[in-house]
Amino acid sequence: MANGIVSYVGTLAKALEEAGVGCRVLTSQVLEETGDERPLVHRLQTADNSLISKLMWRIDRAGWPHKLFAKALRNEVSQLHAQRALDLVEVEESFGWARHLGGCGVPIVVRLHGPWFLNGAANGVAQDAAFRRRDAWEKAGILAADAITAPSHDVLNATRKHYGLPLEDAEVIPNPVEPVGPADRWSLQRCDRNRIVFIGRFDRHKGGDTMIDAFAHVLRSHPEARLDFVGPDRGCMDDAGREWRIEQYLGEKLSAEDRAKVTYHGFLPGSAAAELRKRALVTVAPSRYETFGIATAEAMMAGCPLVVCASGALMELVQDGRNGASASPGDARDVGEKLLAILKDPERAARLGRQAAEDAAGRYAPDVVARQTVAFYQRVLGRFPGSIHPDVRRSDAKPASVSA
Repeated sequence: MANGIVSYVGTLAKALEEAGVGCRVLTSQVLEETGDERPLVHRLQTADNSLISKLMWRIDRAGWPHKLFAKALRNEVSQLHAQRALDLVEVEESFGWARHLGGCGVPIVVRLHGPWFLNGAANGVAQDAAFRRRDAWEKAGILAADAITAPSHDVLNATRKHYGLPLEDAEVIPNPVEPVGPADRWSLQRCDRNRIVFIGRFDRHKGGDTMIDAFAHVLRSHPEARLDFVGPDRGCMDDAGREWRIEQYLGEKLSAEDRAKVTYHGFLPGSAAAELRKRALVTVAPSRYETFGIATAEAMMAGCPLVVCASGALMELVQDGRNGASASPGDARDVGEKLLAILKDPERAARLGRQAAEDAAGRYAPDVVARQTVAFYQRVLGRFPGSIHPDVRRSDAKPASVSA
């Protein structure tokens, strides 16, 4: 299933190509096959059927797959660079992969998509030895990087504080979001004024539990309301440490009559989710933390009225009363009250949606983000006079983006 990193890589790679910058995408999995030619995608070959590897799978089930991936990544980057194909490599911070790329002869940019100390904690993961090991790997990867980018000021500042690193040359570049034409945007005339939509996972991180609790609050004053819940059920841990599945949670929090007012769709492809956004009066993003918030930015680009929790980067995307409404993180009653205010004043909701679309087009359109990215790449390469291609705008230049 696609995630925020996959969306970022796919959208940005296309925009960079259109700007004349060649790209190569290295990945361990190609998530879907299309009819399009995709010469820029390289699948990392991590399989090793040697006797030693089979033995190591038994001895070190946790660490050996990580080592195989790191070896494959380093080999692929080295081979591409030997072919005079790369100016730089951008890699996500996950597991500190960048620390394996030292000596490849190409500048390394680490993109802070979602450091584990932020996203793991937001999802209630136990901060045990495995948590601390991954956190240490990610710090090592950041230290090994030649440059750092982040999709929001919040994640960059949190990373600086957590690791005690100045990261003085780091830059905030938002994630790109596919544009939505005026004819395909949300419209008050076409929506169901009693319908609410949530697009995300049922887990603690995305606030699936907060969404259901907030909807229960809404129903007490607005029984006509309906909820479309879109996203996989990953299980949600409550404050007491109990793990819930979505059907259990719905049954616990809503009466049988009110449960019938919720449609649980599970995972849907992006096009189907976009149609549900347009059908609803309001889209909700009650995440406990976001390093950016792709789903929120997509809703903004489509002109959808929004209620979000003021957590992480969502505070940078949505300003309460200007281009959406924001509530306190994890506060279902506050989220419910903000939803009721939207349901009672659809015209105001439409105004918020129009401003959201205008803001998103100016900040997150792929060509806007591509220009920021190219300018940053050029500044990085300016510190490496021996780079193969000093101008990454040349059509034969090929930055590589690595998605693990």
